[in-house]
Amino acid sequence: LKKRIYFLQKLVFYAIGVIYGMSVKLKNSIMKKTPQSVQNNSLEYRIRTPESEKEWGDYYFLRWKILRSDFSDDIDSAKDELENQSYHVAVIYSNKDVVGVGRLHNVDEQTSQIRYMAVDKDFRNHSFGTKILLNLMQYAKDNSKKYIILHARENAIKFYKNNGFELLGKSHLLFDKIQHYLMKISL
Repeated sequence: LKKRIYFLQKLVFYAIGVIYGMSVKLKNSIMKKTPQSVQNNSLEYRIRTPESEKEWGDYYFLRWKILRSDFSDDIDSAKDELENQSYHVAVIYSNKDVVGVGRLHNVDEQTSQIRYMAVDKDFRNHSFGTKILLNLMQYAKDNSKKYIILHARENAIKFYKNNGFELLGKSHLLFDKIQHYLMKISL
C-alpha cells in the first residue's frame, strides 16, 4: 500500500510539473517561499495612486521598510521635498495591502526621474516591479517627457536593464554604504 501511495504521489507531482511547465522540485520550492495568502488566491491587485490616509501611511512605511530601515529608524528618511510635486503609484493587493511602490518627478522639460521603487519581499516575482515601472514610464510619456533617469542600487541594475534602461555609470553612495548607478531610458 505504501508503494502504491508513493507511486501515486510521484504521478501527481509529475502531472503538476507538466501542467505548470516546471519541475516539481522547482514548484515545491516556489510554494514553500510563497506566502499562503498568495498561494491560495489569484493575485487580485490594482496599480494606482494611494487614496486613503491608511494607504498613504502604508505606502511610505513600505518605502522605508524596504529601502531605509537598515540605515534609519526614521520613516521620514524615505521622503523628500518633492513628494507633493510627484506622481506616486502603489500596488494594492486584495484592495487593502500596499505591496509595491514607485514615484516619478520632473527633472526638467524633457526628463523625469524615478525614485523609491520597492516591492515587498513576499510579493516579488509576480512582475509587480515591472508593472510599476511601466505605469511610471507611461505617465512620463503622457506628459511629453523624452527621458527617464534613475539611480539604481547594484542589485537592481539587471531589472532596469531588462526593462530597457542603459547603465551610464556610478552616481552616489547612500548612507556611505550603498552604491547607486545612474541609468537612463529614451521614451
